[in-house]
Amino acid sequence: MLKRKIWVLTDGKAGDENQCLSVAERLGGEIEVRRVAPTSPWVWIMPWGPVPWKDQPNNPSSPLHGPYPDLAIASGRRAVAYLHKLKKINPDTITVFLKDPRKSSLNADLVWVPFHDKRRDSNTIVTLTGPNRLTAERLRDARTKGPQALHHLPVPRIALILGGDTAKEKFGVGASRRLANFLANELQPDASVMVTPSRRTPDHLIGAVSKALKPRRHWIWDGKGDNPYFTMLALADAIIVTADSHSMLSDVLATGVPVYIFEPDAYPKKLKRTIDQLIQQPFVQLLSHPLETGTRPAIDSTELIADEIRHLLQTR
Repeated sequence: MLKRKIWVLTDGKAGDENQCLSVAERLGGEIEVRRVAPTSPWVWIMPWGPVPWKDQPNNPSSPLHGPYPDLAIASGRRAVAYLHKLKKINPDTITVFLKDPRKSSLNADLVWVPFHDKRRDSNTIVTLTGPNRLTAERLRDARTKGPQALHHLPVPRIALILGGDTAKEKFGVGASRRLANFLANELQPDASVMVTPSRRTPDHLIGAVSKALKPRRHWIWDGKGDNPYFTMLALADAIIVTADSHSMLSDVLATGVPVYIFEPDAYPKKLKRTIDQLIQQPFVQLLSHPLETGTRPAIDSTELIADEIRHLLQTR
């Protein structure tokens, strides 16, 4: 039986590409990552297009050069025109776009958007969380990997997933102090803490967290070597995550442990709309004390999106 051929079309941005790969991996098949790189002046008019001359399908170096796949999954504004062009030149390819393409005339077979985006139409699927690469198998594998220091921390282990500044909001010093105060004075004394910052995490947040955790067993990733992110999620008895990233929220909610969301003083208002819905779910709360441990149903939107695509492929 021939394997399904899948293209992933992005400009290489990690967040976009990982979301596309997460859906492609759930579907299975031969996955080929094709990166787009429109230059000036073409990039200035993305997502509306057109595709640059150098990237026309008859050019063997073009990301649109055939033979064409059964399915193409794209994300990011620079990829919109390419997915549109692919559908025009090969209508048999099922085309899927993740996140709002900000183009009403996109001829994709399916569009996925998170709950906080406004796009709604007959070929758009909406979910509270986004696609992610966290599967039960990946968590089981991660439990035996990562630095030994993580495995030696006493239970209950709390994973602290830090975001930081966004495009329009800063993770203020006041918010850092509030989080540090919780860790120092309100987190149960027998809990150990595993911390992973992101590229957006400001120094004052790392500093405040580090100082607050000094009296207890903890481990903070210093940015060197591979980030043991999945191992932390796999070992966690509960998770604290900052509210400033929809992808981080989607990752932690795909685990099966209680999730506590810390709200900085300012973060994107659209995420607040999603969080207001998420905290209606069992064992998903704003950060409070004491933290509960245990299990809860994972919230896995990746499989919901994959199921919609399977239906399109079966009825093609």
